[in-house]
Amino acid sequence: MSNIDIRLILPELREVGEGSFIKNVYQYGDIFVLKLYKSGGGNYQLLIEPGRRIHLTEYSRKAPRQPPHLCMVLRKYLREKRIISIKQHDLDRIVIIEVGDDTESYKLVAELFGSGNILLLDPKDTIFTAMHYKRMRDRNIVPKELFEFPPLRGEDLFGIDSESFGSVLADSKANIVRTLASRLNIDSLSCEEICALSSVSPKVMIPDIDNQTLSDLKRGLTEFITRLKAGVSIPNIVLEGEPSEEEEEPGYVAFLPFKFELYRELPTQTFDSFSQAIDQFFGVSEGELEDEQAQEALSEEQKRLQVIIDKQNESIGGLVLKAEKMRLAGELIYSYFTPIQELLETVTKARADGIAWDEIIQRIDEGKRRGIPSATLVERIMPSQGEMTVNLKGTAVSLDIRLTVQDNASMAFDQAKKAESRVSGARMQIEKTKAKMERLQVSIAEPETKKVQAKPRKKRWYEKFRWFVSSEGYLIIGGRDAKSNESLAKNQMSPNDVFLHASIHGAPYIVIKVPDEPPGEKTLREAAQFAVTFSRAWLDGLSSGDAFWVNPEQVSFTPPSGEYLPSGSVMLYGTKNYLRNVPVELAVGVLLEEDYAIPISGPPTAIEPQTNYSVRIEPGGTKKGQIVKEILDHLKRLVPEEQAHLVSEIPQEDMMRVLPSGEGRIVDRP
Repeated sequence: MSNIDIRLILPELREVGEGSFIKNVYQYGDIFVLKLYKSGGGNYQLLIEPGRRIHLTEYSRKAPRQPPHLCMVLRKYLREKRIISIKQHDLDRIVIIEVGDDTESYKLVAELFGSGNILLLDPKDTIFTAMHYKRMRDRNIVPKELFEFPPLRGEDLFGIDSESFGSVLADSKANIVRTLASRLNIDSLSCEEICALSSVSPKVMIPDIDNQTLSDLKRGLTEFITRLKAGVSIPNIVLEGEPSEEEEEPGYVAFLPFKFELYRELPTQTFDSFSQAIDQFFGVSEGELEDEQAQEALSEEQKRLQVIIDKQNESIGGLVLKAEKMRLAGELIYSYFTPIQELLETVTKARADGIAWDEIIQRIDEGKRRGIPSATLVERIMPSQGEMTVNLKGTAVSLDIRLTVQDNASMAFDQAKKAESRVSGARMQIEKTKAKMERLQVSIAEPETKKVQAKPRKKRWYEKFRWFVSSEGYLIIGGRDAKSNESLAKNQMSPNDVFLHASIHGAPYIVIKVPDEPPGEKTLREAAQFAVTFSRAWLDGLSSGDAFWVNPEQVSFTPPSGEYLPSGSVMLYGTKNYLRNVPVELAVGVLLEEDYAIPISGPPTAIEPQTNYSVRIEPGGTKKGQIVKEILDHLKRLVPEEQAHLVSEIPQEDMMRVLPSGEGRIVDRP
């Protein structure tokens, strides 16, 4: 990792690390892992490999039976202590993790330059212990000596302006990259990216630079600094070539915090975080992986009590949020008393006159178009629940249509009071549970961290989207949110493809990838069903919906003159081809490939011919977490007994990613 990489990953490390408790320290050769626990956040692993890298990791490594001496010392002084801060020294490859409290703290210093080092400093910043001891010209790493940072190298990148940039290059006889790398405090890859952004060859010699080239370099440097200040945007690994079904997965070229112009011709694999990209890039050997059988059995009572405390803490957080939300709702209802009263009376009278809900909704929509204030507040009406959602100063508030304004406000305040009362009770229960643990006179065993495969499955490029393969063999991909919708439409849609969208607000963009021959009616209907199923229709409990398709040339990212187009939105021009009454239903299953069970979902007509291991689901009343457990239980019974363990190894979040938002239920096959 370069000093730039460290600067950009620091927000991820701080978000997880600061405020966390170090539950244990492990050393695997030259790799150190801090097992962290953050109240309300869960368990994490912070990996430090001196001289190479620092990031969060998801691998569970096998701890040596006898920890090295350095590891034992770190455990003694860091275990069960809180991380106060995580900082980078200037723009150097040095990270300082301060651990302790306001009265006394130790510093764990990770040096990631050269051969690397890891040191523990006492409260007076003297060297208590270190991985390597040595004497150098500018400083010494020896016990009981005051720790000193190495002298800074080169100019500060963020202190360079257009006026001083020329002096950085002055008198150099080398090429641009060598000069920038030696005179600025940045790595050679960043220097090459500056050249790429400048459209200047990195091999140009400094004495041959003219005024135009110098101006271009200043522009490239400014653009690179702007991207650094913006932080991590699209963490990715650059691949040697395009992934293919027939050939082995391509090798890795580099890990990056955002897209580099330097690698614009090469494919990339994107990740949710910079840590995930780096973790995947370095990987782990099979010999490092955790041997579960060698782990000591945890006390059942310890585990039970810790689970209770964790759940009680989570409950408190949820109750506090609910109390704040309901109190705000009550206040907003009173502040909009007159329009809400008008709205409730209008709906109540219409129902008393025998007017159907569809007509009432149409009248409210007409009122919105006419600008009637009370009508413009309405976001959604749910007749089956007797509820109406209104937007009050940007906050969604639920109203019971059968109650008055005062009753709705009172109900909100009552719910806020009940939530606050339950917070007090939950806090008392936590104290009682902690007292039980103290009486046991045993320390809480460290919480388990997420287990991953020894060799994580390399996902295909389209798996970052929603996807399935139609019964006619076409790849259909869909967005997960506004950002991925925009990425899908802008970067993945080719002129030969087909663009689909459900005729309802809150639906993903869907693209049928068309290599040559256009898709048939069956693929179009399956893609339409995919669009409707992952739309708001699922949350609203609809049994069917409509969708339409257009050609890519009908999709535009530029609004008409004088109008505004929100981020992630598109303009559609020309005729829309509608597909009516497609069912809201999903088949969820697994594909068994070598040592993996890959979760898939899509229209039953597409999924069921591809796998013998699937179940159907539709909108229902079972919460998403529970429906995931039920699906996994069904699938484990369907797959061959010797492969059932593969289904058990599917992370719950991976199964959740192939399901729509909201509740559902498993249905019997026809």
